[in-house]
Amino acid sequence: MIELNAIVAGYGANPVLQAVDLKVRQGELVAVIGPNGAGKTTLLRAISGLVRPTSGAIMMDGKDLTRLDPDQIVGMGIIHVPEGRMVLTRMTVRENLMLGAFKRNDDAAVKRDFDHAVTMFPILRERIGQMAGTLSGGEQQMLAIARGLMGAPRLLMLDEPSLGIAPILVKTIFKAIKDIQDAGVTILMVEQNATKALAAADRAYALDLGSVTASGQADALLKDERVRQAYLGL
Repeated sequence: MIELNAIVAGYGANPVLQAVDLKVRQGELVAVIGPNGAGKTTLLRAISGLVRPTSGAIMMDGKDLTRLDPDQIVGMGIIHVPEGRMVLTRMTVRENLMLGAFKRNDDAAVKRDFDHAVTMFPILRERIGQMAGTLSGGEQQMLAIARGLMGAPRLLMLDEPSLGIAPILVKTIFKAIKDIQDAGVTILMVEQNATKALAAADRAYALDLGSVTASGQADALLKDERVRQAYLGL
């Protein structure tokens, strides 16, 4: 569905990604694991157009995304749920959700997706008129994912969905991510909890210092001794 070929990207004169190759097939859940500073967030930002690669190509449907603006990339169905949730705290849960559909004009489908989002995360239905800033961290993460779904993604990119979340809500969020995949949405997920990420994913890539150090079927990486020692602390 989307393919990165030798992507080099970073900030100013400092490249973070070093000739990264990565592929996500239609319907897959692909995880990217690695330590802090490995380049995981930069990878997602390069795909969504927030960081402009200096070389390489990001291909989707035969089109190179590397020179497109972020709003054009959203229009192609790539939705990025950033690290830190970034909900609009002074707006209600409903308003945050509806902002996720700002580029859409299919009102009936937007209503259907709204109903689906608050069914997937019932707490959002309960909090629908509440200011987003009053939600707990886990509830804000649910809102951020649901807002992403309101964009009708073909590819949903999740950056650290379990970061700073209470363990009981992490389980809820990972179940929702699997349900989203089962509903036909392709997912690229960056996740520091490597064990949970590999358990949920179909395939995975390990990043370190901006380079891919391992890749393959997620269950195989979960058993790989090098990956277990380097990324799983086992």
